[in-house]
Amino acid sequence: MKYTTLLLDADDTMFDFQVCEYNALKNTIEGEGRIFTQELFETYDRINSALWRKLELGQVTRSRMRIQRFGDLIECCLDGQGDAEKYADRYIHELSLQAALLPGTLDAVKDLSKLFDLYVITNGLTDVQKGRFARSPVTQYMKDIFISDELDAQKPDKIFFDRVLTEIREKDPDRVLVVGDSLTSDMQGGRNAGLSTCLFDPKGKISMPHPLCDFRIKSLTELSAFA
Repeated sequence: MKYTTLLLDADDTMFDFQVCEYNALKNTIEGEGRIFTQELFETYDRINSALWRKLELGQVTRSRMRIQRFGDLIECCLDGQGDAEKYADRYIHELSLQAALLPGTLDAVKDLSKLFDLYVITNGLTDVQKGRFARSPVTQYMKDIFISDELDAQKPDKIFFDRVLTEIREKDPDRVLVVGDSLTSDMQGGRNAGLSTCLFDPKGKISMPHPLCDFRIKSLTELSAFA
């Protein structure tokens, strides 16, 4: 099957989210007058990842997750001292300023835009993702950016993808390919919507074949073969 349209995940597919998250958290913690450490970052990363999984499963709301991850961090690493909502607000601002890309992303996206219609599909907060894409040169190659916060649904929910499909130019779902790094969000979401899926797995961590993945790539440049 030849595809005309790529639905591209943002974090850890185009953006280097570890770098973005690290810098935003460091600026947040130090901005609140506290000491930032690698241990604190790793604790936050575990807390945040667990809450995002719950969000994907519908077990927590976005607004609750936004505050709870800092409430939990304050209890674990900051002696229970601090205002979780204040930390959350500062972090959202700091993260919206972070737009570090994975190596080779810009050149790959530029070349792919000559072969496909490119769209972003991301589970994220509107203020954060809009801020980051406003600062990123990849945005000029995207036809549109779909953010879960704005669609009132998120990957892997079929509703998210159904709403995306009503907005894109390609009307044949068989010619749309979902590309992302997450099995639980991107690949499962593509399956739920009846779309083809391609796992971005640069380190080859996932064994193939896999029931959620039609394809696997280690570099975005490999997607040119699907045009």
